[in-house]
Amino acid sequence: MISVELPTLNTNDASYVLVEWLAEHGAHVATGQPLVVIETSKAQQEIDSTADGILHTLVADGADCRPGQTVAHVFASADERSAYLSAPAVDPTARPEPATGAGLTLTKAARALADQHGLTDDELRGLGRTVIRAADVEALVPRPVQAGVPTVRRLPAQQRAVGAVVTESMRTIPAAAAYAKVDVGQAQDLARRLRRRTGSVVSLLGLLIKSVAEQLPAHPSLFAQLLDDGTFQPAPRAHVAVAVDAGKGLYTPVVHNAAALSVAQIADAVTGFRDKAVRGTFRADELTGANILIAPHTADGVVFATPIVFPGQTCALSLGAIDEQLVLDQRGRPEARRFTYLGLVYDHRVVNGRDAMAFLGDLKRALETPAALAAGAEGDEDAQKKACEPAT
Repeated sequence: MISVELPTLNTNDASYVLVEWLAEHGAHVATGQPLVVIETSKAQQEIDSTADGILHTLVADGADCRPGQTVAHVFASADERSAYLSAPAVDPTARPEPATGAGLTLTKAARALADQHGLTDDELRGLGRTVIRAADVEALVPRPVQAGVPTVRRLPAQQRAVGAVVTESMRTIPAAAAYAKVDVGQAQDLARRLRRRTGSVVSLLGLLIKSVAEQLPAHPSLFAQLLDDGTFQPAPRAHVAVAVDAGKGLYTPVVHNAAALSVAQIADAVTGFRDKAVRGTFRADELTGANILIAPHTADGVVFATPIVFPGQTCALSLGAIDEQLVLDQRGRPEARRFTYLGLVYDHRVVNGRDAMAFLGDLKRALETPAALAAGAEGDEDAQKKACEPAT
């Protein structure tokens, strides 16, 4: 018998969700065959079989589980599986082996039931029994909802992880905030031109990602990581996370080394992020490594937003919706202009207000006079065209 134990997929998670079994209970499986899909707070991952044999599942679809938990067995033969199922709950000739703590033993039926419902060792220990049987475990299993009684729903694992990050941020980071009003008329016009030229879905968000990444040399403290000994570690490259919520949970995928990418390439990455957020198919490496975060809050009417600084980073930036306003031109005549507000939240242990104002000021100038972004984007496009031309 080979036990299928869950590996540690994300060191920040104490629990996962078993999304679905890819092989049926009692089916023959082969070494390397995908058995089950597990969801961490960051991504979904398949677990493969390490042996040939008959799959015997212990945990149901949708149940919570934990690293190291046995979620199934693979039996070499039907006889071995039958012997396991017919074995007595407790072997009277063997010394009981503590399962969850000193002096505590579970019968096989109790262990299977506890695993099926994702019960923790602390919950089992709370029963106060030396030998725990299936009937004891049933007392911890939630009862079916009765008619007329409001349903109590457990938060999904992903949302619990978001809550844990926000709580840790609020608890450990002394944050301050600043906001800048930016005229983005020229930047939006540039985005439209680039959409026509490149075919990519270039937007103000893509231009902002590029602009932020290019600020690293002038503002290294806003991309740094604060260490436990009171020092901070500068980042060699800007890895920009983007908050994405397509209605199925919040994700923060990362545009790695964004300064080296064209605006069109960044736009393609962001478009891919939205598709993966809908399907929930991010890989773990797409969600790690960020040293700054942008949180778009671009729904109509949302002007100001205050983002959360993720632990391990020193600042986060929000992007508000476009707000069209009437202003007076140089001759005193009213004209319509398009503005957005950037919100910067920063760790005051590393970044001071003067640094934050300078960073926002440089971003404001980059978006209000986006000639450099236009030149870079057009240059990349020309280079790509030349690369596609046949050699002469």
